[in-house]
Amino acid sequence: MSKRDVGFSNYVREFLHNKMGLVGLTILIILLIFTVIALSIPAHVYSSWNNPAAWSEYPEHVPPSWMSIFYPNRYFTTQQLFPINLSLYSPAKGIYISLVVFSFNWTRSLPAYNVYFVISTNTTPIEEIVYWTKPDGNTIQISVPNEDFNVPFDLTSVRSNIITYISSITGKTPNIVNSTILSSALFNSPKSNLTVIEDGKYVVKIEIIATKPLNITRASLLLLGNSYGLMGTDYFGRPIDLGVLLGLPNALEIGALTSLVSVIVGVIVGGISGYLGGNKDSFIQWITLVFLALPALPFLVAVSFVTEPNLELEALLIAFLSWPFYAIIARSMALSIKSNSYVEADKLLGIPSYRIFFTHFMPRLIPITVAYMALGVPAGILLAQTLAFLGIAPANIVTWGGILDAAETYQAQVNGWWWWVVFPGAMIVIVAIPFVLIGFAIERVTLGER
Repeated sequence: MSKRDVGFSNYVREFLHNKMGLVGLTILIILLIFTVIALSIPAHVYSSWNNPAAWSEYPEHVPPSWMSIFYPNRYFTTQQLFPINLSLYSPAKGIYISLVVFSFNWTRSLPAYNVYFVISTNTTPIEEIVYWTKPDGNTIQISVPNEDFNVPFDLTSVRSNIITYISSITGKTPNIVNSTILSSALFNSPKSNLTVIEDGKYVVKIEIIATKPLNITRASLLLLGNSYGLMGTDYFGRPIDLGVLLGLPNALEIGALTSLVSVIVGVIVGGISGYLGGNKDSFIQWITLVFLALPALPFLVAVSFVTEPNLELEALLIAFLSWPFYAIIARSMALSIKSNSYVEADKLLGIPSYRIFFTHFMPRLIPITVAYMALGVPAGILLAQTLAFLGIAPANIVTWGGILDAAETYQAQVNGWWWWVVFPGAMIVIVAIPFVLIGFAIERVTLGER
């Protein structure tokens, strides 16, 4: 930018004409829109992230649903069914029966991952029975335990009846009992010894018996698929896309706060050091190098263990270790500005040093300060996510590093759950991109093409 073009409006105009800056700004606006969406999510969703029971109705460690586009015979998504018929009657005095009927056609080559029964009434039943009728007319009768009345329950809650059914067909009791084995018993044909899927029309009837007049307040059937959402689910069934979204606000907050504090402190200290020169400059540089020599990660880990994990404190600690980088750059620029004739002229005229500093140095340091603020955000985000990966993060927030830490704990790589690692890791890179582009664009506008 030429001298006649100086001015804030011209800086903005030059920046908007820079393709790199424009792309970075566009990505940043998109991220901010998603941040607003994340902040509008109710607080109880954030707090329930670390409660595995809250995600029991989601399929566990399944890949993204778009995998079914490429492998339609291997993956399918969850289906939620509602009753096709609901009848109430009283066969005797003081006995009330409600019959909830579901029906669906199953044409998949695999059984559902799990089945969730969601039935709630206005009173506590005395008995609840599920009749699962297959396309060939064979019916499995399942008694629901008392503790599952009026709460959603899955196949593992009613395993005893299903295991008995498996034993009656195969003559063996399965050594491993999980939702997949239990679901296979419901969907596979007994003629094939429960090894081949039975496609066709299924009818599920739920009979609820009570001693008081019944009113069904909630009724649905969840046939869990083996894929889910945009990014799949983790070991507990938590949607990865939701975790990535919940982690976005705090990632941007800690990155921006870290960069803001460290760049401001670094530029002021470095600028003063370069302006003063002599022994004072040497002393400030010695202090700067001492901070620069501190091993950042071990230092942060040690401090975090003796303090209560806190987002703002974590940002300040990272800024405490980051400012020397910017101080060295600012000192170099200050030494260059100091050699200009107008600075020497002001000194000869007896103008106070603080006025010279704020008149000639700070206006020339501020543009590059803004550039390095943008460039410093990714470093802050990366260091904060690294701490979260090591298990050092506030307990009440969701972090991408924390998601990666859980993936490592449950050996996602070994088990082939690649989506649990790829998407949170990719988000750390994606969030860094706009700040790098904007930082480089501001640097080009202020210093010219290099």
